[in-house]
Amino acid sequence: MDKGDAAGMTRRVRLVGDGVENPANARALMDSAAMFGVQCAFRDTRGLMAAWDVERGGELELIDTPGLLDQEWPIVAVETNPQASIVFGATLPGTQSSIIVGGERLGIRADLLRAAARTVRIPMSGRGINTLNVAAAAAVALYYLIAGRGLAPRLAKRPEERRPALLLSRPQDHVEAGSAIRSAAAFGWRTVGLDDSSKVWYGVSHVVAAEGRAAARSHRNRIRVLPMTTSTNLAFRRVVVAGALVDGPPIHRVDLAGHDTLLVIPDERKRGSIQRFKDLGAWLEPARIDISVPGFPYRYRLMATIVMAEAVRQIGFRPAGQPRQAPRRGLTYESTLSTVATGAAEEVDPAVLKTF
Repeated sequence: MDKGDAAGMTRRVRLVGDGVENPANARALMDSAAMFGVQCAFRDTRGLMAAWDVERGGELELIDTPGLLDQEWPIVAVETNPQASIVFGATLPGTQSSIIVGGERLGIRADLLRAAARTVRIPMSGRGINTLNVAAAAAVALYYLIAGRGLAPRLAKRPEERRPALLLSRPQDHVEAGSAIRSAAAFGWRTVGLDDSSKVWYGVSHVVAAEGRAAARSHRNRIRVLPMTTSTNLAFRRVVVAGALVDGPPIHRVDLAGHDTLLVIPDERKRGSIQRFKDLGAWLEPARIDISVPGFPYRYRLMATIVMAEAVRQIGFRPAGQPRQAPRRGLTYESTLSTVATGAAEEVDPAVLKTF
């Protein structure tokens, strides 16, 4: 649970889910905390314990309101409030902190928001969806608050022209794939390629399809999911393969931005050389997410969302007060992905994504 920062100060951090209802999300939150070696607890105001299965999820640690309001553990609330500080570059308020994420429907309750020493938000620009899965949001917050090295957001006059194409490669679980697609929609991608070599998305049973689409889609949609393979020679100048087990420089030192860049996020539970992506573009680059806890529980949605968040940080944001400028060219990455798609695209409805 102890983490050392760059200055050698020992910090104690706990992740708290406030009002989480879904046991599957609670289990994923526990895995988010375990990735960074921090404690995970829940304030149960929505019947989580009653729905909990110890055999499937392990022991559930609860915390009451007085314990959360302990002034020795200042609160950092992760909320969508536009007045909150952007999580990129944010720091913890002391040597020990409680990082709070809210339940799926109602978010963090008002008493904790009022008591928060700091409120941070994960910037999102999705068309109609502006929230992440709670466990994915927690993973991003933990990454930047604990391991993000104070990485500040970048400013860019035309950030929309710096967005790379995105390929989700070989997800091993349909719900994890769906949650990753939701993250892409929330962060503003309009098109995402999906390499479904592990057969978790297309041509699956009705039950599997329903569960996956429940995490990511309905009959109406604003993000296009294009079936792709990794054997097609595409027109990208650079292909960046990012993950926790990738042998390469830290991801914040690798340029992820550029309309001529394809960002590939493989599911690393099925290990393989990144050379399998060499046909996708002219130049192949690795990028590593630094996770200092050995043997951490791997979840594709968590890794994929951290990678996307770092790409958004590097793409940048328009300076305050600067109006959106007309693009100088079309969304070339969308055109490229559409050209090489191996089947009909799916469209995901943000209204459905908001419920997960």
